[in-house]
Amino acid sequence: MELRTIPLGQRSARVWTGGTGEAIVLLHGGWAGAEAYWSTVTDDLERTHLVVAPELPPIHSVEGLPSFGAYAAWLAELLTALGVERATLVGNSLGATVGWCFAGRYPERCARLVLVNGYQPPVYSKMLRWLAGKTPIRALARGNLQRLHYGPEVIPLAFHDRSKVPAEIARMLDSFTAADVDRVIDRLLSGEKAPPPPKGSVLLIWGEADRSPVLDKNGARKMRLTLEESRLVTIPEAGHLPQVERPDEFLRALRGFLKR
Repeated sequence: MELRTIPLGQRSARVWTGGTGEAIVLLHGGWAGAEAYWSTVTDDLERTHLVVAPELPPIHSVEGLPSFGAYAAWLAELLTALGVERATLVGNSLGATVGWCFAGRYPERCARLVLVNGYQPPVYSKMLRWLAGKTPIRALARGNLQRLHYGPEVIPLAFHDRSKVPAEIARMLDSFTAADVDRVIDRLLSGEKAPPPPKGSVLLIWGEADRSPVLDKNGARKMRLTLEESRLVTIPEAGHLPQVERPDEFLRALRGFLKR
């Protein structure tokens, strides 16, 4: 895999690429970058596919984009710059949300969609968005999000085997600030209209041991029932990043889906 810098308007994008063939796009989550999420499977995938793993603008930073729809548009622009017109999207956590938006907004460019321990974009009422923008509700939301999703306390919930936690993710979870979490809240509460659901084939790959709030396998089963052409594969003894804890089982599920 080679790290490239691609000009995109007034800003540039960094993206890992390697291999040849049908394109497969790997979208990382919000705790770290592409290498931490996907390095366990890229060597295998690039033997048969053109692998594209962009570094998404961090959702917690000032460089982050204002909404999930903006991330989908950014990804569409990046793929066009790379000459990729159509691809299979594989997204983990935040990456799954971005992938869902992309598939809904650009169905002609998404050959298949794979959601890995991640959901469609959340939609909140105008009242809830107003409340979460005020103190003390804002402070309560910030504290819960930092404790349950953006702090070191999430590691035993999100990973079955703590020895498999990527070093970059452990470092980032130990360094998120209240300002970082505030930026995440602003993007969650953007008020953006929900994108249409994906129309093509969808695979849900779920680490069964993921105990992160709202990310359990029962939620995955319910989501699968809302998608017409979908299937769910669960991986035991794996948490929020099954491709890291159980790469062989993850690749078996993914390649089986790609061959259908």
